[in-house]
Amino acid sequence: MYDFNRGEYSGESTPEERPLGERTQLEENVGRSLGQDDIRGGAYIGASRRRAADYTSSSGPYPASTTFFAPTYITDPFLAGKRNIKLGPVNIGLGLNGNVEYNDNINQSGSAPVDDFIAGLYMNVDANYQITEQQRLSLSVTLGVDHYFNHPEYSPNGKDFNLNVFPGSTLAFDVMVGDILFVIYDRVSVRPASQTEFALDDLDVFGVFQNDIGVAMSWALNSKTSLSVNFNHSDSIALEDNFSETDRMVDSISASLAYTPTGTYTVGIEGSVSWINYDEEFNNDGITSSAGVFLILPITRSTILKASGGYQHFEFDSPPTFTRSVTDQDIASTQSQIDSLSNQAASINVATSPDPVAAQQQLVAIQEQQAALQDQLAAQQIQKQQDDVTAASRSFDTNSELDDYYYNVTLFNQLNARISHQLSFGHESSLNTSSNFLTADYVTYAVGLIAWRGSRLTVSTYYEDAEDSGGRLAEDVEQWGVDALLTHRLNSRLVLGLGYHYGNTDSNIELRDYNQHAFSLDVSWAFNRKMNVGVGYRYLTTDAEDSRQSFDQNRFVMSMNYNF
Repeated sequence: MYDFNRGEYSGESTPEERPLGERTQLEENVGRSLGQDDIRGGAYIGASRRRAADYTSSSGPYPASTTFFAPTYITDPFLAGKRNIKLGPVNIGLGLNGNVEYNDNINQSGSAPVDDFIAGLYMNVDANYQITEQQRLSLSVTLGVDHYFNHPEYSPNGKDFNLNVFPGSTLAFDVMVGDILFVIYDRVSVRPASQTEFALDDLDVFGVFQNDIGVAMSWALNSKTSLSVNFNHSDSIALEDNFSETDRMVDSISASLAYTPTGTYTVGIEGSVSWINYDEEFNNDGITSSAGVFLILPITRSTILKASGGYQHFEFDSPPTFTRSVTDQDIASTQSQIDSLSNQAASINVATSPDPVAAQQQLVAIQEQQAALQDQLAAQQIQKQQDDVTAASRSFDTNSELDDYYYNVTLFNQLNARISHQLSFGHESSLNTSSNFLTADYVTYAVGLIAWRGSRLTVSTYYEDAEDSGGRLAEDVEQWGVDALLTHRLNSRLVLGLGYHYGNTDSNIELRDYNQHAFSLDVSWAFNRKMNVGVGYRYLTTDAEDSRQSFDQNRFVMSMNYNF
């Protein structure tokens, strides 16, 4: 917590203690202190470390056996761990967020922008019921609706009212059986998802519903060794029909064995197996597996090293066979024959012919051939359209197997009371939306510092080289970018924020290169301990190699948070 009067940080705000199945944050605390997204990274074994992670977070090489115990996303954005209502044995925290936005280019168009007003209302509920000392029922959820007043067809879900459920929203039952903690959970999210880290246009973003149900187990074998196992069934469903090819079901079993001999460092082994089934045949069903080791090592009192690495093996079914019934050449050949007959018919003049009867018979024969070819052409065009629909509904990725390594290294260092920084780099493969899988090398670096009294400056940069496994949409992409955020507390109630983002994408596909700049300005005023309001401005500009996809966008936002 920052003490404005003293001009220093006096400690961190800690959530309510949860001794039963306590969900501590590891790497996320570092990310938040550096201004990074909470959903990035994960526990020492969790979801994909990449910037452009698979949106389901279910297919990376890092098993999710402890993800539930140390979730990669905090569903408590407004309450900061506070519980403000107590009904008997039930502790409840309620928070409300309302926002109104004007966006002058919701369709991200450079030639025909569409503007709209968007309103959203969100409720944050974090409740728990301590049934006995060995049993707890808990609910943590943030949900709400967005409404596009004039053009709902451009919303992520394409509807008048769009339901959003934040990732990590969970209903869970914790129970201790001897030395083993079991957690039975159901996690739900309804949110926009992007096929890439940068969305070149609105077609790269779609709404998705995801439900994860599972059972996690954490067993302290002794004071130094712990075993974690998790079974998870995940359903991901796109909320727009034109993205239904991404619908899939993933069943996963993952486990880790951690050993902490001295209470300072931790080493262990980890592994997972996932079975992937797509509702449609766009991508191929398959099995992914991984096995490796991990290490958490405090090098000094202010430096922590986290590393993991191992082996990945993917197997996918072969794509369905497909042969075009009609090609462009077939249609061109038929059209050529029709044109030739038309020329022949035009050269026949019955009135001036020396044998009018024969000329008339020849003309009728040509017209009959023309009619037959016209019917043939119409049938070919219909069949061609059907073939095109089938071809567009499949990726035709023939890369059915992967044997590769993965690794991730994260080094965090607190230089002094004012400066901290973090470096992460690695190599991994994970499920993809436009191909069976994607392999990437990546590096990120971030530094956070208190530049002067009341301020916090964070700067981060990243680079990623990613390659699709194959198929007709296969793409090799290099992405890099820089983010900077400066916040300054003008007094105990008023906070000013300035942000900048630059992202660059280089693709091996023609006309797919682009770069983006984004600027933000925010002012927040705390009326009291329960309520604060804010106003903000966002500017985004995209300069694409294909000039038709370049656009500018301005957003004006007003918001209010209230904790009951």
